[in-house]
Amino acid sequence: MPRPPRTTGPLFALLALLAAAAPAQADEGKDNPTSPASAAPVAPSAAPPTPQVSPGRRALAAAGTVVPGLLVHGTGHFLLGERRTALRLLALEGAGAGLTIGGLGSAAVFGASRRVIAPIVLTTVTGAGLFGISLLADAYGVLAPEGGTGSPLTTLPSVETQLGVAYVYDPTFAYRTFLVPGMDLRLRSVRLSGSGWFALNDVNTRLRAEAAYRFLGPGAPDSPRAADGSFLELEAAFTHHRYTSDEFSITTGEVSLSGRLDLAHIGPTLRGSFAEMGWGIGVEAYRYGRRPFEGNELLIPHFAFGMYLGHEGYPRGETKFYYEHRHDGYAAGAKMPGLGSGVPGHLGLQTRLYASPRWGLLADVQAGSAYVGRLSLLARPGG
Repeated sequence: MPRPPRTTGPLFALLALLAAAAPAQADEGKDNPTSPASAAPVAPSAAPPTPQVSPGRRALAAAGTVVPGLLVHGTGHFLLGERRTALRLLALEGAGAGLTIGGLGSAAVFGASRRVIAPIVLTTVTGAGLFGISLLADAYGVLAPEGGTGSPLTTLPSVETQLGVAYVYDPTFAYRTFLVPGMDLRLRSVRLSGSGWFALNDVNTRLRAEAAYRFLGPGAPDSPRAADGSFLELEAAFTHHRYTSDEFSITTGEVSLSGRLDLAHIGPTLRGSFAEMGWGIGVEAYRYGRRPFEGNELLIPHFAFGMYLGHEGYPRGETKFYYEHRHDGYAAGAKMPGLGSGVPGHLGLQTRLYASPRWGLLADVQAGSAYVGRLSLLARPGG
């Protein structure tokens, strides 16, 4: 009988990203005469500017990100003359393709047995993340202005609140509009968060509480200033979703590890962009009416590619395109023809933009088995 696959996807993804980033950091130190060992380290955003590229060559590189760039990631950078970055993106694509094929192949061999489904899903999603990130990074590096679209914040507010409205289109349920309040509290490396979704045209409520510890990266103003926007964070969360009018509820406890890498570490043309990956597992408890609780496991890997908006002053923020594998939210899993319907998670696009030190907006759209749109007013008391 074949042996179940091991959960090597997340570890391999971290090694792939770090391996691609390390040579870039070494190259920056070599090319920059102001960064000897005795000098203060230079942030990736402060690296020397890239040589000027003619409009014709940039147009050719942009076309290369599509053909053959959709299959050979890094083609755009190769045509742009950034061969080192091109090779690193190609390596990330190879790692992602290998993990994806390995995960899907394992699914074909072992099926959806509960004993092996966790490593299969984590490996496949991780591979798809590396593949998608390398593709989008190639296009960003070719099209972004010199110096990138923006720079990361190196400190985060101690208190951030949000109040918004959301619309959910799901033909299975009666709810449509929601009131969505939330708050983040930060003390050095610790974050406590709470949020709620309250339906305005149905009896449906989703409450969520989070506690997170950030090992590295931007934190509260009283924590050490970070070098860039990269971070590594461990989070525990508790969610209770009550479908009162439909007479059932879902309670979830989960733990996850998430990280972000500023892609300036991979190549100078990628300044202003970032990649995120995360892996987690949860336990769900369902209850229908007065029946006893029923348990189920929940796998919650995710990945994202994003870019910072604005270098200094305001407006300033970030936007990211992401994939969430979790199925317990309003967007849930994707519908598609065939046996795979409902297996993948959902896609989303989120933008967080501040118009001043105190006020900002959060816009988020998701597409899965349902469509979700949210717009929230952000406030940082004291600026």
